[in-house]
Parts: sequence; structure tokens; C-alpha cells
Amino acid sequence: MADFLTENFITPLCRYYTPVNTITYGLILIAAVYGLYKLLRFLKVDIDKKFFIGVLPFIIYGGWTRALNDHAIGIYNSILFCSPPIYFFVFVIALASLLTGLFIQKRFHVSYEKTMLAVGIVLLLFNASLTRITNFTGFFYDVGLIALCGMIFFGIHKLKPKLLSLENAGIITSHLLDASSSFVAITFFGFYEQHVLPGFLIQNIGSWTLFPLKIIVVWSVLYYIDKSKEDRFYKNYLKIIILILGLALGIRDFLTVSLLSI
Repeated sequence: MADFLTENFITPLCRYYTPVNTITYGLILIAAVYGLYKLLRFLKVDIDKKFFIGVLPFIIYGGWTRALNDHAIGIYNSILFCSPPIYFFVFVIALASLLTGLFIQKRFHVSYEKTMLAVGIVLLLFNASLTRITNFTGFFYDVGLIALCGMIFFGIHKLKPKLLSLENAGIITSHLLDASSSFVAITFFGFYEQHVLPGFLIQNIGSWTLFPLKIIVVWSVLYYIDKSKEDRFYKNYLKIIILILGLALGIRDFLTVSLLSI
């Protein structure tokens, strides 16, 4: 048992994923998503614009902090800030901020997302004080690719809003930030894909497969969500989760390349 845990969880930590820990972390994620769904229902927190504003800084913070950990910068040179521990850490901070915000809202009539936003901005400012862009080639490659992807999918929304809503265009673009940053990192700077399925496709076909993979999977899931008969809360909650999975990883990959010393 000790050898199994070492081989699949301790040795790969912060370095790579195995089929076993991928499945395990996936199950933990599903349990956490379900538990948070029940908690938000219990707290009667709607998944709306206010919730998005409150949670957005923590999504950015998670990806940004993971990138700083990749380069062992400042206090982030710790196993606590590698993947997946960093995401549990950010989850706890975000949840504590939400609960504090709800308490302040009830007691002082200040909308809860303002408390969350204030905490998130402080965290982002701290990260900004530690961040220095050094790889401008990678930075501009990423910016160019994601700008192109954004123009394509927001353009589709503009021309065919029934085919692609504004929020869905934003979610797909967030995942293409991840695809763009990973493509640049792998193609030009010698990085490799840590996750099992994308790694298999990249190794056997090429790093460009990240783009159709993201588009097909994310768009299909969003289409299914929109067509389902579930209530608005459930649909918006799933979309927030999908956004987090794309945006947090995309920001991490983007900044990891941009902070590279070359």
C-alpha cells in the first residue's frame, strides 16, 4: 500500500499525473462540486452576476499562484501551492470569503460579493507585486492566439447569437486560453502536457489537437446544459465550474510561459 501511494500520489505531486491519481482527483472534484452545490442551495446564494463577480478574483488567483509556484517565487515556493493542493487552498479561502460576505450582508446590508471582491483584489495585488514578465516572446504568442480565438467565438456569437450565447462564447474562449498557452509552451519552449488524455493525443498527433479537443468537448457540454430541463441555478452552477476549469488552468499556463527565464 505504501508503494502504491508513493508511486501514484507522492512522487507525481507537482510533477505529473498518472491514470490512478487522475481518476482519484476527478472523483474528489466531483464530490466537492456536489457538496458546494448543496451548500449554495442551503445558503440560498443564487448563481448570477453577483456570484460571478465575487468568485472571479479567486479563479484568477488560483491560476496565477500556481504559475508563481512553477517558478518558486516568494512564499509560493511550497508544496501547498502546487497542483492539486493549491486548488483546495483557494477553495477554502473563497468559501471563507463567501461565508464572511454573507454574514456582513445580513448584519450590515453590504452585498456579499463586495466582501469577496475586496479579499480577492488584495490577493491579486500581492501576486502582482511578485510578478515580472520575462519571456515576452511567449507572452505575445499567447496574447495573439487567444485574441484570435476570442475574435472567432465572440464573432460567432455576434453573427449567430442563437448558436452561441455570450456567456458560452466566454467560457469556450477561457478554455482556448488554456489550449493556446499549452500549445505555445509545448511547441516553442519544451514543456510537456501533464494530464493523461491530452498528453496521449499530443504525443501521438500533435499539440495542435488541444484546440479541436477543447472546442468539441466544451461546446458539446454547454449545448447539453442549455438543452437540459434543469433549473437556471443548476445550469449556471455547471457553467461556473466549467469556466473555472478552463480559466484557472489557462491563466496558470499563460503566466508560467510568460515568467520563463530564457
